[in-house]
Amino acid sequence: MCSVLEVGTVPALRCTRAGLTRGDPVPSSQLEAKGLVAGLFDFSFSTFITLKFLRVIYGLLMALIVLFGLLFFAQTASQGGTAFLFALVVVPVVMFVYLVFARIYMELIALFFRIGENTSILVAQAGGQAAGGMGGPMGGGGPTGGPMGGGGPEGPTTGYGYGAPPQS
Repeated sequence: MCSVLEVGTVPALRCTRAGLTRGDPVPSSQLEAKGLVAGLFDFSFSTFITLKFLRVIYGLLMALIVLFGLLFFAQTASQGGTAFLFALVVVPVVMFVYLVFARIYMELIALFFRIGENTSILVAQAGGQAAGGMGGPMGGGGPTGGPMGGGGPEGPTTGYGYGAPPQS
């Protein structure tokens, strides 16, 4: 049995299944459960190491943005006059915008991996049956169909929301 608790401004999942007691956090990623070296040699790709390296990648991106910003500032400011004022105003703003976009991009990558991890947790809690499969809540494939399409006059569905292939 799992419940979502509010920890500060971040929701946290607490479970009592799989040997966890009430209040013990579920590992935030599959990497924590297996380890970095085991994740590197996981040829089934059931363990993702990207979240572990995301911090390093983000740090490198930040360093590169700041480095190029400082180089551009030095080059532009060395021309003197209005170029110095331009560099003083524009370069920090552009660096900030690039840092924001780099952060958003890294968060999107983390988001997709966390969605996958949370989905696998929910599937495991449901007893290992994925929603939308044959006979699942989305129907699909049966003679009466489901929300994705039905077994109306055009015939039974193929499981993808389309009618049966035309007969020739």
